[in-house]
Amino acid sequence: MTGVRLTWDGKRSDVRGLALPLQVVEEIGVARASIGTLDEGMAGEDGGWRNRLIWGDNAHVLASLADELAGEVDLIYIDPPFDSRQDYKVRIAVGDATVDENLTKIQSVIEDKAYRDTWGGGVESYLQMLYTRLLLLRELLSDRGSIFLHLAPNVSHLARVLMDEVFGQENFRAEIIWKRTSAHADARALGSVHESILYFSKGPKPIWHEQYTAYDERYVEQYYRYRDDDGRRFMSGDASASGLAGGGYVYEWRGISREWRMPVETMRRLDAEDRIFYTRNGIARIKRYLDESRGQPLSDVWADVQPVGSWSPELLGYDTQKPEALLRRIIESSSDPGSIVLDCFAGSGTTPAVAEQLGRRWVAIDIGRFAIHTTRKRLLSTQGVKPFVVANLGQYERQVWQQATTGTEVEAYLDFIVGLYRAKLVRGFPHVHGSISSTAVHVGAVDAPVTFDEVALAIEDAAAGGFTALDVLGWDWEMGLHEIVQDEAKERALTIRLRRIPREVMDARAVLSGEVTFHELAHVKASAEVKGRVVTVTIEDFVLASPDLVPEAVQSKVKTWTDYIDYWAVDFAHDGGVFLNTFQGFRTRAAPRLDLSAQHAYDAKGTYTVLVKVVDIFGADTTTALSVRVP
Repeated sequence: MTGVRLTWDGKRSDVRGLALPLQVVEEIGVARASIGTLDEGMAGEDGGWRNRLIWGDNAHVLASLADELAGEVDLIYIDPPFDSRQDYKVRIAVGDATVDENLTKIQSVIEDKAYRDTWGGGVESYLQMLYTRLLLLRELLSDRGSIFLHLAPNVSHLARVLMDEVFGQENFRAEIIWKRTSAHADARALGSVHESILYFSKGPKPIWHEQYTAYDERYVEQYYRYRDDDGRRFMSGDASASGLAGGGYVYEWRGISREWRMPVETMRRLDAEDRIFYTRNGIARIKRYLDESRGQPLSDVWADVQPVGSWSPELLGYDTQKPEALLRRIIESSSDPGSIVLDCFAGSGTTPAVAEQLGRRWVAIDIGRFAIHTTRKRLLSTQGVKPFVVANLGQYERQVWQQATTGTEVEAYLDFIVGLYRAKLVRGFPHVHGSISSTAVHVGAVDAPVTFDEVALAIEDAAAGGFTALDVLGWDWEMGLHEIVQDEAKERALTIRLRRIPREVMDARAVLSGEVTFHELAHVKASAEVKGRVVTVTIEDFVLASPDLVPEAVQSKVKTWTDYIDYWAVDFAHDGGVFLNTFQGFRTRAAPRLDLSAQHAYDAKGTYTVLVKVVDIFGADTTTALSVRVP
């Protein structure tokens, strides 16, 4: 790999990183008996493949996939940030109301940040981000694999040099120009109407299936200028063998003797089928019908794929969403049925959704909670979707972040979180780490869920210190903690709030912008009714702990607590491990109404733990457990 290379301060090529264990947190569409260890959960039944949706920093996730998938991925499509220096949003409709075709124009919609496209170190930090991912992705590509990198013109020229370095100039296949809009008025410059997709292969013989586009009207008028009596358009093709490699067949046809490209028997059949056209001179030519043509072979300018507009049934309210037609063309051209297709900037989930429809295997990765939630719902809306898993790097990713950010000293980590919470540091109490006025603050560990015993000790410290309230901050939580600790706090005359440490804490850009929000844990109440071996689970109440985050204009549209629920799922026989998602209820634009009950018929009597998971309109999940006895 030779040629021009970009350099910048801090450029690093040693990006292999740590292979952290992937944690399967949810199985969708899988029977309980098929779930074994986490590795077996990823592999699927009989050691086969299981499609996977992974939440986490893609640099860590790609490094973690390297041992398993090196040389196995046939197609990579990525649509990373464009260094636009903007923040992009996701829009979520609230409640059962029918959604206007344009999600940006109705009041009962909340907006939240989908992802940030700002880079504190300028273009150098953006290039290092992209370069790191490209190096990791190259290791995953098969020898016949291809990568399509989708960018805007402001950075595509720089990315082309990076791609030359990583994949080799000799493996450049095309720069595809996608005309994403018909007009963009700008009185001071040329209108920007396109984006670029850089297409490189891993080796000299990538998978390629020719694609075709419809002829434009001028071409049709010029070449398909003849019509049959029934109106079918056709062009006349040469029936002679002149210039044909290998020669043809010499015979006389309707008084004209020459070398023809088909035997006389074929000529007779075509003539009987009225598929021979005769010129004014009586020379036979072949009718080539427009409606039988595959069209124009695909070029590197794509002007026939429309973006996702406000009227599109594909619209999910996710900024920068790409149309399915675009991914369908890429996937059909550069992969085979059964190929592994990977997208590590999954966004709204277009790549895995189309890969699923086309019978490809897929891996989709994103760092944003809204991206994972949107993609999961989209896949579940796909008819005949195959079983897939939802995974993350869990505590292992947080441990790496802690090491890089605050080091191994626990006190440094606690001080960092207390500072982000805008609290003052408190010394002298083992389980109170900060305070805001008369409220004590306790911070849970990076690598373990907050437990009841831990909160009980924090309550003791807070009461001893004369505090009147306690805020507990945690990454994960012991099951059923919410209800138990409320009673414990009341006994000590304390008000207690449980708040989730958001994943955005690990994003330095979010920390610098001061936009980290510690959401209070929501609370869900559910019941189970047993009739014979059929159990009906019903959600009876849901308390969104931070309703103040909902804009006032939207709050006025909220009719009931159910409006705050976007999705819920049930594991009817939870065994303490992976959440086996056997029922899902969720809102879509087409079906915004949410059913709050789910039924399950058990095969055998016994006592079962039913785990109910609710995802609210902010993409945060809350669980509650029920114990049911089936006679």
